[in-house]
Amino acid sequence: MNTRRTKTQIYVDILRSVQRSRGRLKKTHIVYKANLTHSRLEEYLDFLLSKEFLVEEKNSKQIFYAITEKGSRFLGEINKLKEISEAFGVPL
Repeated sequence: MNTRRTKTQIYVDILRSVQRSRGRLKKTHIVYKANLTHSRLEEYLDFLLSKEFLVEEKNSKQIFYAITEKGSRFLGEINKLKEISEAFGVPL
């Protein structure tokens, strides 16, 4: 069965990708790790930046996206919710 990811699942995939890569990634690497196209990533990045789950870090040549403390806390709470849902046999 081929099921699509929800927006929340995509947000979590992006945040986890960044978190697992020492807390910061370039946009292209997020595309690969979160399995998105560049155009779709823009929409999700805009949301995550506006909610302050990610911040944009620029140096002279590159732009990185770094997870914030708020983004890390969100992932922690999502993990707790996932554990509860699995304990009761209710998929998220």
